[in-house]
Amino acid sequence: MTSRETTRAIAAGAAATVAMSAFALLGAGVADAAPATITWDSGSSRYIRDISNTTPAVGDTITVKTRFERTSWVDEYIYNVKDRHHSCLTYVPGSAKMSGGSDYPVENPEVNADEAYVRASWGSTDWVVRSRPGFWDAPTFSVSYKVGANCPRGTALTTGMDYGGSLGSGNFGDKGPSITIGTNPGTTDSTTTLNPVTGATVGKATTLTAKVNPANAGGTVTFKDGGTFIGAAQVGSDGTATAAWTPATAGERTVTAYYSGKDTVDASSDQKAVTVAPAGSTGGTGSLGSLLGGFGSSK
Repeated sequence: MTSRETTRAIAAGAAATVAMSAFALLGAGVADAAPATITWDSGSSRYIRDISNTTPAVGDTITVKTRFERTSWVDEYIYNVKDRHHSCLTYVPGSAKMSGGSDYPVENPEVNADEAYVRASWGSTDWVVRSRPGFWDAPTFSVSYKVGANCPRGTALTTGMDYGGSLGSGNFGDKGPSITIGTNPGTTDSTTTLNPVTGATVGKATTLTAKVNPANAGGTVTFKDGGTFIGAAQVGSDGTATAAWTPATAGERTVTAYYSGKDTVDASSDQKAVTVAPAGSTGGTGSLGSLLGGFGSSK
């Protein structure tokens, strides 16, 4: 792609006008949508992240936008952006694009369904972020997702983004906004309970066990270590699903079990905080979740 560094003189106050307009544009023409926006600063970088609908239904399409701004006169170039989402959201082909005056589609974004992200990258000078007298550039990365039937209902699903640029990197994988899929009419609620995880040690296989109620619902349970895919298993006739987990690094973890839902049974999930001991540890560390009671099951 050729350089998209766009120089444009702006009148006083135009930056504020643009910053306020994105939220309004996202909600335009979408019936019963609940758009949301979040803004945060890190050093002299400012990020504005919008989601077109934070309470979608299964089958709906939502659009996520992240705008990059500067609060100092030092320019920054964006090299890559990784948009993070829940694994039940499916990337809409052709929707990834960077905008700066005009829209520039990303031809071949990296779509990782297991780790649930869409990543785009550009040349080192393609996209500049700047805010100095006479010049203001705030490129926006956007991507769309379709809400799947396997999305847990009634629980906040985190979103976020990571990026790399000329001034370093930013890791905001759970910054938000979150989305919540409502329970579908005519369906049965489900609950998923992840058993406390004890004795987790680097290099040692540990069995993860989740219990789904109603027990005969069928479907699958996907296990994750944070955003990293561990494995997926069919739910047995007794409502149990298991997967083997061999942690690669020591430290605090959040392990999650996502139940897919099936037919007229809604999806659900549960998570536990786990402390993973270093390799060769003799004492073994228990589950922080078991000490604190975990996070409980959630719809």
